[in-house]
Amino acid sequence: MYFEGEFFVPGTPAEVMLRFAEVERVVCCMPGATIDGRDADGSYHGTMIVSFGPKRITFKGSVRCDFDVQGCRGTLTGRGAANLRSARIEMTTRFSTHEAPGYLPQRPMSLVKLNSDAELQGVLADFAQTGGVAVAKVIMREFARRMAEEFSTPVQDARVPVTVEPVKAHWLVWNVVRDLASSLWRKFRAKLNRSS
Repeated sequence: MYFEGEFFVPGTPAEVMLRFAEVERVVCCMPGATIDGRDADGSYHGTMIVSFGPKRITFKGSVRCDFDVQGCRGTLTGRGAANLRSARIEMTTRFSTHEAPGYLPQRPMSLVKLNSDAELQGVLADFAQTGGVAVAKVIMREFARRMAEEFSTPVQDARVPVTVEPVKAHWLVWNVVRDLASSLWRKFRAKLNRSS
């Protein structure tokens, strides 16, 4: 599955890259994710929990983070698995930060661009074909919202979540349907405008 996306975050490109390098703080912005430990080679171990009503599926895996703060780019390489019909994922995500046009110097904003290659196996392979990109967009948008909120507070006052809420499947589905409906409505209005 290949995915490209972009989102805005307050701050200069260099500031945003420094924030990304605060992995333990940034992970709280990813829905359902936690860090469970770190290896000597710098790899992080973590989990991501997805809930389907009362049932929860826990993905466990590791990710290596490489940051080029001066070059305003980075790479995440990871793998994970769940005890669900051999569900496995291996992915590489590359991202970069850029000065967003049109913002005032006193209120800088950065555009984060990313692309991700993921190999999904088991039940996830079917998921990638039927709605993987749409779900990735929803998660990316929520991550951007949480990151802007988290980094709008000073470090000493930053939120430290005591418990991590799992990603709720019904929330994902609702947002995917809403995005699809909005897209169809925009196309319909454009067609009406062209015909009038």
